[in-house]
Amino acid sequence: MSNKMSSEKLNKFLKALDAVKQDYTCGVCSKLCVKPVSLSACFHFICAEHFQNLKQCPTCNMPLDGCSTYTNDDLEKCVESAKELDKIFQNCRPQDSKVLSVKKRANATEESHSGKENKRVLNKNTPDSEFKKPKNKSDLNASLASTASSKKGIEKKNTKGETSLHVACRQGKVDTVLDLLNQGANSNTKDNAGWTPLHEVVQNGKLEIVKALLQFNTLINVPGPSNETPLHEAVRYNRRDIAVELVKHGADLYTRNCKGETPLQLASEDMKAALLDAADNLLQTQGFNITIIANAHSELDFEDVRVFCVSQFRTVINKLKLLTKHHSNLHVEAKFTTKVTHLIVDVDDDVCTSSVDVLQAIVYGIWVISSKWVTKSAEQHLEQFQDYEVKGVGNRSYNGPKNSRYNKYKQLPGIFNGCHFYLHNFISKYEISKTLVLTKAVLTKLITDAGGVVLRRVPNPELIPESEKLVPYHAKKGGKLEICSHYIIFKDMYEPMYNMSHIKALPVGWLIECLEKYELCEP
Repeated sequence: MSNKMSSEKLNKFLKALDAVKQDYTCGVCSKLCVKPVSLSACFHFICAEHFQNLKQCPTCNMPLDGCSTYTNDDLEKCVESAKELDKIFQNCRPQDSKVLSVKKRANATEESHSGKENKRVLNKNTPDSEFKKPKNKSDLNASLASTASSKKGIEKKNTKGETSLHVACRQGKVDTVLDLLNQGANSNTKDNAGWTPLHEVVQNGKLEIVKALLQFNTLINVPGPSNETPLHEAVRYNRRDIAVELVKHGADLYTRNCKGETPLQLASEDMKAALLDAADNLLQTQGFNITIIANAHSELDFEDVRVFCVSQFRTVINKLKLLTKHHSNLHVEAKFTTKVTHLIVDVDDDVCTSSVDVLQAIVYGIWVISSKWVTKSAEQHLEQFQDYEVKGVGNRSYNGPKNSRYNKYKQLPGIFNGCHFYLHNFISKYEISKTLVLTKAVLTKLITDAGGVVLRRVPNPELIPESEKLVPYHAKKGGKLEICSHYIIFKDMYEPMYNMSHIKALPVGWLIECLEKYELCEP
């Protein structure tokens, strides 16, 4: 193997392997986790056997009162793989690096248990190796608004929609940023224009604040206005150090803005070389585990469960009313509005029929769960949502509800972002099935709520306004819709009058399938 791998590449691989091992190291015993679990309070990993008598997180010192744990089979497999790789390459490590690695782990453990992390202040003279994550109320800032923080007013917005963290990041105030993060400020809140705190700090060029935000699980690839990610901004402003830092923490080099430009395409030759090198030297290999984030969302969803029930069974409706009397967090909504967090439907083999309510729930990114959740829940407890989420809409492979929820957790644009639709001859009701009857008003709402635009006039393929020449965010790269910004939607009988790269004529069934799958389907 040594003959095929250069010394430089081997060192890079070992560095990445050490980063993986550090991610999977238990904060209690300082060894690779055995039967790893993540703490619901802060989402750090420990061995399962250490949880019972644990009073606070050994990594961030957060109190664990009322804390539970999450298990993840895939995580355990990753830990075992890391162990095997470490054994295989153990003899390839220089002796000095082995000793140094042991010393670093020992020092990290000692500092963690000494409770000194919350006293550290990030400054220009602090080397990366000494930067420790400040003590914070919760590491789950990604797309989650902190209830406690809201009560303190930390999430209060000004007229521009900016939180205190936005302002501090824009002004480059390092100490203020760290203080807000320690108090639980949400590092992923968007202002009225669509900028996140990370966007703000990239623009002013404060690398120290970027590093601080990344330590608090900030989502890196969230698109802002014109679908510009923080990495797009870093490249545009020629913030080389920041761009490299973002890439090392998982920023996507190939994500497209509304004009189809990727950060790599916008970069100069020198910048491009630096970004590609950074991509080969990831500092954080684990990044966001969307499964853990989804579990955390479901926990928070229990705090205020607002259901709209469309079950046809009287027993389900009666049971639901009974449950509301015993669970103060459970409420039944009379109408399907944006307040609804869960849609309850009847299922057959975990698949529900398609309907306007189901499609609207998918567009909103809320839970679509089986009515069995109601019948299985009891006066003493409510069942977990994950066990009863529908597996498909009309078809088991049409996983729109889950895909949409995950899209929302990642704070990505709606499925029709960058798409313009003209609804041809939708004057009267159009029945696709007994449960799915469409009107122009219904379709218009579904499209706009999913990020699309409905046009009043049929588009002229030769005279598309510059403001409408956009790239669909969710289009498959290299697919037929990669640059298709305009769609003429017909009923079941349609005229394939346009089949150009930027404008197509398609049946309404295609549009509905896109929603049922929550993906921009290839025509």
